[in-house]
Amino acid sequence: MQPKIKLKHTSFLILVKDEDFFSKKLVNHINSQNVEAEFIIADGSKNKKKKIFDKLNPKKKYYYFGEDKNSQIFFLKTLKGIKKCSKKFIFFCDQDHLINFKVIKKDEEFLLKNKNYSAVGGPVHFFTYIKNKIKVTKHEYGIYNFDFNSFFLRYCFNMVFRSHHYLQRKKNLKKIWNLIIKHKIKDVRSTMFVQDLLTLILGKIKYHNNTSVITWAGIKKRDTKKNEGHFLNKSHNTRYEWFKYFYTEHKNLIKKILKENKIFFNNLYVFKTYYFIFNILKNMIKKIIGYMQLMTFIRRFKNKFINNDPIKIFKQLKLYEIIKPEDLLIKKK
Repeated sequence: MQPKIKLKHTSFLILVKDEDFFSKKLVNHINSQNVEAEFIIADGSKNKKKKIFDKLNPKKKYYYFGEDKNSQIFFLKTLKGIKKCSKKFIFFCDQDHLINFKVIKKDEEFLLKNKNYSAVGGPVHFFTYIKNKIKVTKHEYGIYNFDFNSFFLRYCFNMVFRSHHYLQRKKNLKKIWNLIIKHKIKDVRSTMFVQDLLTLILGKIKYHNNTSVITWAGIKKRDTKKNEGHFLNKSHNTRYEWFKYFYTEHKNLIKKILKENKIFFNNLYVFKTYYFIFNILKNMIKKIIGYMQLMTFIRRFKNKFINNDPIKIFKQLKLYEIIKPEDLLIKKK
């Protein structure tokens, strides 16, 4: 048996919304890791999933907050879950995650020693279940490019930074999600924008090349046509549509963030113009010149002809710290 991994300062917040298949897989995964940590289960399913999580071996606390009937109830559940966490740091453990607890342990040690950092994490890769076997796709998501003491430079080089899969400080997440609830944000894209922006504002970011988590990239029940009205799937058709909506509906929130943190001259229009040019317009130009299609083609080409050896990917990404070799999907030649 592998040595016990003890995370004394980290809470793993599991946000549950139906999807029994993934919850059972997650429980089996955690039980196989010999990890000692606090797991907080925040359940918003239509029917309670307590029986599934009763089988979780490590220390756990289960809370049923009622059904997540819309996004705002789901976001409120997230804040309630954050408040239930008793440790200094929080890692969002989604139902469809398989986690590298050894890496998270190192991340915990880093945040303990470096008070000026708000988050630490590594690349996220995708996987799917095929006939109960795991197929991993080498696809780095959540990359953080360059780190600086200056927020402006951090933001300049990391405007598409995504903080969800990073280990973060509880005090920061509590502050962020209190704002999200107070200002009645209704969509996932807007909540992620606020969380990512404030995570960059509140400290430096440590990025490493160790795989901290692999996440499901296939279709869930909520993604089927039968459930196309699911609130987690509701989004604006384009970034520009979201931009117009967010900077109109939530301008008071943006003003508050700019003023409290003394950034972008405390001026909404300076920040709005900057964001439009270097994010929205930049994305539009990429689409027009076919950049997105080219990157998609290159990624698919690499996955089919270069990154197509499951054993090689297993070793490169050190997936033996997450899954067993016999769990891999290996096509017979």
